[in-house]
Parts: sequence; C-alpha cells; structure tokens
Amino acid sequence: MPHFSVLQLALLAVVGVVVGALNAIAGAGSLITFPVLIAFGLNPFVANVSNCIGVTAGNISATIAFRRELEGQWPKIRRMLLPAAAGSVVGAVILLALPSSVFNFIAPLLVAIGSVLTLLQPWLVKRITAKRAQSSQRGQGFAFQVFIFLIALYGGYFGSGIGLLFFAVLSLWFIDSSTHQLDGVKSVLQALSNGCAGLLFCFIAPVSWPATIVLLISGLIGGPIGVVLARRIPAKPLRMGIGICGLIAAVLIAVRTF
Repeated sequence: MPHFSVLQLALLAVVGVVVGALNAIAGAGSLITFPVLIAFGLNPFVANVSNCIGVTAGNISATIAFRRELEGQWPKIRRMLLPAAAGSVVGAVILLALPSSVFNFIAPLLVAIGSVLTLLQPWLVKRITAKRAQSSQRGQGFAFQVFIFLIALYGGYFGSGIGLLFFAVLSLWFIDSSTHQLDGVKSVLQALSNGCAGLLFCFIAPVSWPATIVLLISGLIGGPIGVVLARRIPAKPLRMGIGICGLIAAVLIAVRTF
C-alpha cells in the first residue's frame, strides 16, 4: 500500500470537502474521489473500500444539515431503512467474496455507467416521473422496496453514483415532495448504504486509513456546505460536470488497468 505525501493528503482534503458538498447537492461526488485515490497509487479495490468509508461522514453531516427538509419525512424513511441496510451488506459481501481482480477489471465500466447515469439523470427523472404521475400506485410497495435494496446493493459493491439512483427512484414515488426534501431523504439513504458496507470494510477489507481518515474529516465539513449551496444553486450543471469528469476518469482508469 503506497505512502501518501503531505501534499497528497492536503489535496485529498480539498477534494474531500468538495466531494462532501457535491454528494449533498448532486449525489455523485464519489465519481471524483474514486479516480483520485487511484491516481494517488491505490489499486481500484482498495480505493473503492476506502472511498466507501471516507464519504460516509459527509453523508451523515449533510443529513443533519437537511433536518429542516426532513421534517415529516421520517415515517417514509423508516420503511426504507431495512432494505437499504440489507442491500448494502449484501453488496459488500459480494465484493469481499469475489477476487479483487474481478472488481479491478470491471471498475472502469462501473465508473462509466455511473457517469452516464449522472448525465442522463435529469432526463430520466422527467420522463419516468411523468409516467408515474399517471399511475394510481403511489404507495411504497414491494417494487419500491426492491429498488431501494438493489441500489443499496450496488452501493455496497461500488458506491459511486448511488445518490443519483436514489434520487431518481424517490422522484417516482414521492412526486409531491420538493427537490430539497428528496435531497434530504437521498442523503439518509446514502449515509446508510455507504455506512453499513463501510462498517464491514473497517474490519475485514484492506483499507488505506490515511486517505480514509482525511476523507472522513474533510467530508464532514463539506456535507453542510453542500446543503447550503443546494438551497441556492441548480444541481443540473454540477451533475453535467461530474458526469463528464467521470467518463474521462473511466477512460484513464481503463488505460491504467489494461
């Protein structure tokens, strides 16, 4: 495992603050930290588990900062906690059970998929929400629970871009909720999905603790900053920028890997 220089840790701290804010606003900040950790010398598997733990603090601080938007949302949220936690643990177990070479091989593809979803998210939400509005089935039924479980499973396995997926699914079922309310609920689910898998990784996965601790502390600062910005600036331009950067990162990771 590589040793980080003071300059690298300082740069990672800046990235952590930015990503903590971006996760609160757009939900795809991990698409930045993951390739940065690889660029600093970590292999994709170690970068993934370290990133999963590292972004959790920012998601938690964002959740606290979104407490105004979360008022009255907790009865809905409580129904999502079990499938989100279960999916996260299952995803983490799959990641740990398979050889690390499997993840290293598909990592560029996962980054590319997350980036494309980031770019298409506004269009997808608009299209699917319009269809959902015509449906009389707006309860949190079995299909909804399955979607939450599967997204959390993806989050436990990889984690980058899950905020966008949660936001899209929440937009289908809670069409009467504001964007900021959905962002708040999304932050809760992100924190749970990353946190459950991350807790498991702390004990049985190869973690780069210097990088992880820096991301935890800086993300803790960035989360509330992102909430303040989310109430003031549109998220779409940020999502577009993150998506484009993610696609570039996917190409670079593929070149490095193969």
